[in-house]
Amino acid sequence: MRFLITAGGTREYIDPVRFISNASSGKMGYTLARAALKVGHQVTLITAPTTLKPPTGVELIRVESAAHMFAAVKEHFGQCDCLIMAAAVADYTPARPSKTKLKKQSAKLTLELKPTPDVLKWAGRQRKPGPTLVGFALEDKDLRANAERKMREKRLDMIIANTPGAIGADTSTLHIKTADSHWIEVNTARKTASAARIIRIIETLRG
Repeated sequence: MRFLITAGGTREYIDPVRFISNASSGKMGYTLARAALKVGHQVTLITAPTTLKPPTGVELIRVESAAHMFAAVKEHFGQCDCLIMAAAVADYTPARPSKTKLKKQSAKLTLELKPTPDVLKWAGRQRKPGPTLVGFALEDKDLRANAERKMREKRLDMIIANTPGAIGADTSTLHIKTADSHWIEVNTARKTASAARIIRIIETLRG
């Protein structure tokens, strides 16, 4: 199979040196890429900035912003059998980023933000049929209900839900659901084991 996997947290620049981002380490996306490579699949990894070493054997594409990630996914989507959106793509970006460094002032600074492109929703609309679509849902309340809503709205084949405690950790509890299955809970497993299980489930979905 040909996997297209996204990882890391995007940076949305306020000015040339300051940006809005999130706490994503990219570990899950990179671990999924290694797991897919280990069992013989091809992997294109689209990564926002991280401190992680890329897995040997991937086709690596580095991006920064949500817009850059969207463009990269659109470019490679047609050649993949499965898209896994493990990246933490920013929901908002500065509406009018400054071309020069903003100077500190005594007055308050108000930032106007605009929504970023919804990569998964775009991918869901392209299916006819097409690649298997896998998304992640990071939820701090009503985890399964919110994840199922995301799965329906974005037309996903599989959703993986977790809590903010998973950010940057080597272990996490995952809740996994496919369109035709009940929820599966993977309790406090290392991300290497969880990633291998996710790849096996995807292989089953693809037949």
